[in-house]
Amino acid sequence: MLPMRRNVFDPLEPTKEPRWYVVRNMHRTVIEARELPAGADLKRALVAAMLEHIDAGWRLGEFSSRTGFFFCDKAGERRMVEISPSDPGPISAWAK
Repeated sequence: MLPMRRNVFDPLEPTKEPRWYVVRNMHRTVIEARELPAGADLKRALVAAMLEHIDAGWRLGEFSSRTGFFFCDKAGERRMVEISPSDPGPISAWAK
């Protein structure tokens, strides 16, 4: 008998639905968001976001491609960057 395999959800698999690149502060307030088109390379988008943050002086914390997000911090500020399946809504007025 073969072992049973569970289907594992991968939030970064290509999809026909749009996704959003979202940056939140440590209070989960949206400080940056943009829609990614349907069919976008979501793994590339997450890795590119990691590299952009590293280049800007952010230190990466925990991350996982299975969850589609990572944490980073710089000078006492902590952020969560994610590829989200849902529209995060408006950017906070405090972020502008």
